[in-house]
Order: sequence, then structure tokens, then C-alpha cells
Amino acid sequence: MKSSIKSAKGLVRELEIEVPVDLVDAAFAEAYHKYRKDAQIKGFRPGKAPLAVIKSKFNDDIREDVLSELIKKSYPLAVKEQNLHVASYPALGDYTLNEGEALRYIAHVEVMPEILTVKSDGLKLPVDEIQVFDSEVDAVVDYLRKKHAEIRPVSRPAQANDILVVDLVKLEDPSNILKGNEFKGNEIDLSSSLTVKEFRDSIVGLSAGEEKEVTVNYPPDYSDERFAGKILKYRCLVQEVREKILPEPNDSFAKTVGGVETILELRLKIREDLKKQKETEQEKWKKNELTRQMIDLNPIEVPEAMVQNYLDGMVEDFSKNYKNFDEKQVREQYRPVAVNSIKWHILSSRLAELEKIEVLPIDTENWIKRFADNYQMDVTRAKEVLSNSRRIQEIRDSILDEKIFEFLLTKVSFVSLDTFKASLGGESQPAASSPTIAGDEENKL
Repeated sequence: MKSSIKSAKGLVRELEIEVPVDLVDAAFAEAYHKYRKDAQIKGFRPGKAPLAVIKSKFNDDIREDVLSELIKKSYPLAVKEQNLHVASYPALGDYTLNEGEALRYIAHVEVMPEILTVKSDGLKLPVDEIQVFDSEVDAVVDYLRKKHAEIRPVSRPAQANDILVVDLVKLEDPSNILKGNEFKGNEIDLSSSLTVKEFRDSIVGLSAGEEKEVTVNYPPDYSDERFAGKILKYRCLVQEVREKILPEPNDSFAKTVGGVETILELRLKIREDLKKQKETEQEKWKKNELTRQMIDLNPIEVPEAMVQNYLDGMVEDFSKNYKNFDEKQVREQYRPVAVNSIKWHILSSRLAELEKIEVLPIDTENWIKRFADNYQMDVTRAKEVLSNSRRIQEIRDSILDEKIFEFLLTKVSFVSLDTFKASLGGESQPAASSPTIAGDEENKL
């Protein structure tokens, strides 16, 4: 077998491959034997049809099988011979296939970029300045008070912090989003930021038995994609107004919601939780920022086939979660994400090779032990669970990723936040450290 690189442009290689005539003839002979043995031809017993009949009846199928078999055997050998690190399946170009002749074909293939070195000098991060403010602790306490509020009906006009039970009648729905016209017993929390603005503004002041028409302009980023960017009009009949009686933030409250003895202990616990949350957010931001800087320091091309495979996966995920979406828009929107993700995968893999960063058996063992401790099981059982879920390779990848970032942190210069911003021209800034309060449920209106 012979092979040569006919042309090279960027990451695309045009590989010319020649399969000798003896292998071609052997492949044809094997295909003839197979088709003759399996063919059901009227007038002939199985395996007894003349070769001329087999060739005439199955010529196209036989040629397709022979070509596929010869490429399957010759292409990997050619790739190895030319020392190519391929990144895509080959696209077949011109070829000639005839009995008694050598097979010559062209394979177009993308290769991985060749990376001799990976630069990591000049990395910068701002000095950690994690603070938890009293106002953030207050916000969590307020959230807990609302969560544990007593709800009771009242006979007065609705106020901004009330919950209303309303019956809705659909008046206008140009996109026919809602199936049906009447929707009874809807709870609308006027104090929730997740309740659309038009409801919060329009039905304050209504009492039980009163009604009002409300036109809702759902924002483009509304949580339910069916309503996002749409305009609907409703008639709202208030059935009941309910007020929230918030518990006093005292020691009794602290025992109920936090399992601690005093409100001071509860506030200290909240402060510690917020600090841990901010530290987690900060670590995630550092990883993203170091990834960005490494990509900037090491510009490389990425194989288009890998980008398309990534986007194919995104489209598949969207199709599972959304009935209607614009595939072209998804591919355009996520293309930069795909390119940067692939760049980092290539760079980090090469960095691990060059710096001999690897996952040792003890690393995996320690990870599994921590997993076992967290879920209160013995290590043997933990290994069984992880093996059955095929997570072992995922665990190794995660550990390697952590080790790579640990290495990069040894290369980082820590500077003040102002210096950091100035060095990047304000392009990248640490993530905001405002608290995220879990537990809010999406309002469906």
C-alpha cells in the first residue's frame, strides 16, 4: 500500500492512497463468494448461481462493499504511515475501482493542530477579597421569614406583599399559547420578583369579588419559553386575598429554621454559608478566567469537524428540552462556546503531556473514598456504584482538570483588582458576589 499527502491547507489534509491490485482482487473475490452463497435467485440453488449472474444482479452492491472494506483496511494504515493525528472522519474524494487494477482514492481529513509548547507566563488574577455584608445576611433572614410566614385570608384590598387567589379568563392570545379559556384558582404572589410586572402593578388594591383586565407583556427571557416575548390579555377575578404574617427574627425563629439556639447563631451560620458560596463562585470564576487567558496566550486553529460535533450535541440537547427552536440560531449562538471549549480541551491536554500532569491511582482512590464518606457507604460499594454508572473516566477527567488548574495557579501573579482590570482593559472582571437565595419557585403566570 502507498500513501502520500497531496495537499495541506490549514488543518485539512488531502491524503492520496493506493491499494495494490492483489488486495483489490482478493476483496472482489471475497464479495463474490459472499453474495453467491447468500443470494436467492430464481432458477438456481443457493450458492450455485453463475458468477456472471451474480455480477449482473449485485454489481453496485458488491462494488460498494469492496470499496468500504478496502478503505476500512487501508485508511488507518495510511494515517499511521503519514503520522497524522486526525480529528475527523475522512471524506472520500476521487477514486478508481476496477478488478485487475489498483484502487486509488483521495481522502480529505482534518488533523489536530500541532502544538510544540503551551505558554503559561503572564497569567494574572486579582487578590481574593471575599466579604459578606450585613445587608446580605439580612436578605437571607428576610427570605427565611417569608418562607415560614403564616398565610391567612383577609377581607381588605390587596397590598404589595399579599398573595391573591384569582380566576383568569383569556381574552387575547394571538399565538394561541394557552389551550382553553378559563383558569381557576391561580395563586399570584405580589411580593415575588418572579411574578410578571403587570400582575404586580395591576391587581394591587383589588378585593375579593372584584375583577380587572390585565395585558401582560412577557419578557423575552421569561422562564417558560412558550410565553417569552408574547402579549396576552386576561380578565382577573379575585377570589381571595391572603396576607403573610412574618415570624419575628428572634431566638424561637432561629430554632425553628436553623436548628440553632439564638438569632445571633443563625446569622453567623448564614454568614459562613454565604462565605462558602462566594468562595465556590470565586473558584469557578478563576477557572473560567484562567481558561480565557490561556486561550488568548496560545492562539490555535480548531478542526471544524470537532466544532460541528459539539454543535450537533447542543442541537440534540435543545431538541430534548424544547419542542420549537431555531437550530440555525442555536448553532450561531453557541459556536463561540464550542470553539473556546475545544481550544481549551486541546491546550489543556497538551499542557498535561508537556508538564507530565497525570492522574495517579491514589488520586482516584482518594476521590472515591471521599465519595463513600459523603454517602455513608464502604469503598467497595462506592466503586461498584461508580463503575455501574460508568463515571470512573469522568472522575479521572475531573481530577486531571483540577491538577491542571493547580499547576496554572503556580504561574499566576496576584495583583490588586484595579491593576487586574487595567491589565485587561476592563474586559474581564471577577464574578459578582451577591448571595443566591435558593428555594424560590418560578411563578407560572
